[in-house]
Amino acid sequence: MIRLDRVSREQLHQTFLEAFSDYAMDSSHVTEGSLSSRAAKNAVDYDLSVGAFDGDRMVGFIVIGVDLWRGELAAFDAGTGIVPEFRGEGLAKRMFDHALPALRARGVTRFLLEVLKDNSRAIKAYRKAGFETTREFGCFSLPLASFRPAPGAPVDVAIHPIDRKAVSSLAGEADWQPSWENSFPSIERSPDELLTLGAFQDERLVGAIAFSPALNWILTIVVGRGERRKGIGSLLVRALVERLPRGAKAIQITNIDRSDSGLLAFLEKIGFKHWVDQYEMACSITNEPA
Repeated sequence: MIRLDRVSREQLHQTFLEAFSDYAMDSSHVTEGSLSSRAAKNAVDYDLSVGAFDGDRMVGFIVIGVDLWRGELAAFDAGTGIVPEFRGEGLAKRMFDHALPALRARGVTRFLLEVLKDNSRAIKAYRKAGFETTREFGCFSLPLASFRPAPGAPVDVAIHPIDRKAVSSLAGEADWQPSWENSFPSIERSPDELLTLGAFQDERLVGAIAFSPALNWILTIVVGRGERRKGIGSLLVRALVERLPRGAKAIQITNIDRSDSGLLAFLEKIGFKHWVDQYEMACSITNEPA
């Protein structure tokens, strides 16, 4: 096991492509630069991340982000990958166990991850390691040809570009805490150019949307609680779609809390199609093993 701060980004990228070549989410388009950008967005600390080697060949990795999460210092599995021929040998748990002492020394008390709902083998292994499911997320895709903006959008609402801090100013209007990948701090950290738009009513910010062209997904869409069901959300999505490059065919929105029936109904109404589901899982790492 080797800390990833001692491994080149090129080698990590090559192992990433190999490890995710057969996953449900196609990762063949991920470049070395985009992988590094996503790591920055997720507050990855390469000193705390681990790579597994067979001789000179890296055959697995766990990339770990660290940030405040619900009032405590937490770690996030920003990517665990194992090349196909080394799976089923407990390598993921060995990498996780190898990372724990340094995480505890840093003061981290909780570890979070996301796993595809249909990856039963991984879910079983995580539960055996002490993880519990905390939330279920839905991920959706919008074929732009199927976009159905809500009729009768409010005429007194104007859409303008805003900065990332303005997006974060609406965090208190969200009904649930976004996933680590889509958190307001991750939006502010992202080194990529983002498309961030605000909905204004009488010069008051009442809604916002943030989109990552590099990832091709909506990171957040939030409308003030007192301004919902007035067409503002649809207006924001329409403004985003109108600003996409010519030839764009679809966009995604990821990690929507399955308990939010109102948002799920809104997405379906304007044309989003279900893509895949994930579990958010977490475990406490406060105690040393007996």
